[in-house]
Amino acid sequence: MSSTDTCASASATVTAPVSAGAIRECIQSPQAVIEKLFAEHRSGDAESDDMKSFGRLVQDHFKQVFGEANALERIPVYGANNVQPKPKPGTLMRFRCMVQDPSYGEELHLSVAQLVNTATGEVRQRFSQYTDTGPILDENWEVDYVSAGNKFIEKEVAYCVSVPGQTKWAEMNTTGNLEEAMEALDICSAADEELLTGSADKYPLRGQKHAAALVKFYAPSNAPKVSEIVDVVGIFELGYNPREEPQQNEEQDARWPCLHSIFHNTVSVESLVSGLPMISAADEYMDRRNMCLSHLASVLGDDSLAAHYLLLHLLSSTVVVQGTKVGKLSLNLIGYPAAASAKSENDVAECSGQKEPLVNGGFVLDNLATKRVGDALAQLVPWCVEVPFELKLLNNTSFAPNAEGGDLRAGVLQLAPSTQMVCDETCLHEGTLNERGVRNLHALQTAILDQTVTYMYPFQPIEMACSLRILVLSTGKSILHNDCDLYLAESAVQLMQKINNGEKANEPKLLDPMHSEQLRQYLEMARNLEFSVPKEVSDRISEEYAQMRRRAHESNERMVSQTELALAVTVARLISVSKGEAELSWDSWTEACALEVCRAERNARFAAKNKAASEAAQQQADTEPETKTQN
Repeated sequence: MSSTDTCASASATVTAPVSAGAIRECIQSPQAVIEKLFAEHRSGDAESDDMKSFGRLVQDHFKQVFGEANALERIPVYGANNVQPKPKPGTLMRFRCMVQDPSYGEELHLSVAQLVNTATGEVRQRFSQYTDTGPILDENWEVDYVSAGNKFIEKEVAYCVSVPGQTKWAEMNTTGNLEEAMEALDICSAADEELLTGSADKYPLRGQKHAAALVKFYAPSNAPKVSEIVDVVGIFELGYNPREEPQQNEEQDARWPCLHSIFHNTVSVESLVSGLPMISAADEYMDRRNMCLSHLASVLGDDSLAAHYLLLHLLSSTVVVQGTKVGKLSLNLIGYPAAASAKSENDVAECSGQKEPLVNGGFVLDNLATKRVGDALAQLVPWCVEVPFELKLLNNTSFAPNAEGGDLRAGVLQLAPSTQMVCDETCLHEGTLNERGVRNLHALQTAILDQTVTYMYPFQPIEMACSLRILVLSTGKSILHNDCDLYLAESAVQLMQKINNGEKANEPKLLDPMHSEQLRQYLEMARNLEFSVPKEVSDRISEEYAQMRRRAHESNERMVSQTELALAVTVARLISVSKGEAELSWDSWTEACALEVCRAERNARFAAKNKAASEAAQQQADTEPETKTQN
């Protein structure tokens, strides 16, 4: 296929396979490909004003070129940790990113420039979209800025960052075939590596390595919303940051990484685990469910009850039914050993409010027992964020995004939808929680209960919906209110203590790559089932609830609250989902009630044990002064 053939109009159907040369040309010289498309477009019968359709034509052409299997993976990935050398301006790149700040506004851009030859008077048009660099003109040619033939468009600009908490397997899924991608890129320039990381205060996990770029979206596409995850395919260049003061030297200004988006796709978790055949039969769902329960139980010290609730937590997602948010299940697992308190001078300085550098931004679990859980979940979900409740992190980091200064600074809770958060409360030791720390815990509590994050804007705060799964690991009951609390079994508590002490303990069952993929697919497919509650089941549950309250009233016992009923319904819904059922079954409701009874009995048993231990300790403390007085 010749180079002319590769640039045939995208409006025609491509029947022959796209050649490697066509793919390589689109990666190395995308502007040249677009110019050829424009020349073809202008040579046809298109009217002069029919430029709106050309943007779609360019999109369609590049989507066709990279629409075949594995073709998209040949595009170099912007910001990948293992992509070297650095990107070359003018080449095609792919960036899986989160929209951190979509409020950079719109820019008016000269899409088609009318050129005139000052010597001959000849007139021609030049397409200059997908770049902020002015056209390089031959001798005697210049832009006629007053010509009616000039066409202007608006482009939306957003500040985008690499997805916070992206796990290793999800990153590998993004980078694809690196060898082919770098071969296609061929020659690269020495862009400033520090600049590729952008502004530190515009990344939610401040202090962690990441990539950032200004992404410019052209019609007919619209810019995605804040915190949305997108795969951008666009032309890379070094441009200007409109929020920075201009420099006297223009070359110093044009140093910000920019991606001019040709097309972009919204990223769903389902798209990351779509390589396996779909699960259809009920027995397949049950096999995957049992495999997942077995794996989670091995992580939790063979605690079957805790494994069941952790599975339900992983399957939970927030949905709106008749204006009410349902389906979420924040979970507090209790009984983990306390982490060792900070003893170094640096740690003491940080806890007292002095801002010392934090290792990896501070977003890493040091407690070996809680780290065991975090590592296990990172194998199953694409985005997992670890948040240790250390005073230095709580006091020096903002959890809520803030735009009061005019620029949206990221907060820890500005995360991608479906992000798994693992909060470690075992490292919260005695000390002073400053005003910022209190606000941070309040923001996290709001995210747990309401699934909203408050963005602080200059004139008023704005609450935005989020979709975060939040797991809290603690020694005693959490300081935060969660949907569900569960003490670990005594044997699991003893195992976690051994792990935290560095003693040899049973390792979780290792998952081979195939089983890992199967569990990821199972969790995502089950989580996205279209679910409903049949009226007959709903009526039967309501009748049983009324009878339970009536019996409790007659026997002068504590009545089941509406909150407890709502939790039981959520547990039943998630049990049905875990079996691949699209409707709530009575069997799942019965199983949910049995699970809740087991949970309540275990929690009551541990609460009584802890109360007795506390009273014994207090009694011993009270008797010590008397003994000393008698002596």
